[in-house]
Amino acid sequence: MSYLVARMQKMKAENLVGIGNHNQRKTDHHSNTDIDPARSHLNVDLMDDRTQNYKTDIQDFINDKKATTRALRKDAVLVNEWIIFSDHDFFKEKKPQEVQEFFETAKDYFAENFGEDNIRYAQIHLDETTPHMHLGIVPFDPEKKLSAKRVFNRRTLLTIQEELPTFLQRKGFDIQRGEKNLERKNLTVPEYKQAKEELQTIEKELTSKKDQILSLAEPLPEKIDLTTYQAKPEVIQVKVPSGEKFFWGTEIKKQSKNLPEISLFLNRN
Repeated sequence: MSYLVARMQKMKAENLVGIGNHNQRKTDHHSNTDIDPARSHLNVDLMDDRTQNYKTDIQDFINDKKATTRALRKDAVLVNEWIIFSDHDFFKEKKPQEVQEFFETAKDYFAENFGEDNIRYAQIHLDETTPHMHLGIVPFDPEKKLSAKRVFNRRTLLTIQEELPTFLQRKGFDIQRGEKNLERKNLTVPEYKQAKEELQTIEKELTSKKDQILSLAEPLPEKIDLTTYQAKPEVIQVKVPSGEKFFWGTEIKKQSKNLPEISLFLNRN
């Protein structure tokens, strides 16, 4: 069974232009070498272009919906972006429609728990090595107050890690949650990609070392030559403890002088 990966990163106003250009593929020059521009037309926007310009449209949405007339702080978290994906094996046998249904189901979980209107974008990327979804949620609490700390606190993050895989399982997806690690840091996209590259490098080095070791190892002979070990067979008689009636399947007769014989290989050197 494959594992679900759900990572969150906080987006401030200064981050929205860059992440918008990346998610919407607004440039042909990508620093991410995993992107194949020839396949970018396969990407899917589940929110039907709800957000055209990340920074402007999201700020306008917040100003229209927030309960207070107080201006937004410059360092306020405007969006909590979730990146949802699994391993290559999970997706390789799925048709494009099945892949989209998987991400739509994940989006439905967040819509039910954090408000469908607060999801400002949900973009599926199919032009990279592994399909994944960027899902942006404005952290409005029930009173329409903007607070990423309250909406996505530690307890809520743990709940999502528990509930989201179960939600997907109930919808028919064969997936489970990843390993529990309360001290693990939620990686940003660049940090995750760097960690992934480092892991691939380590795996290649391990494979190379394994091949080197195997090439140096001498194959074992099909038969062992006993003369090599200066061993020779000897026959000795063994006294059987009283009361035993059989020895290795042979009936023992009392007061028999013909004791069972055992052949042993002994090295007298």
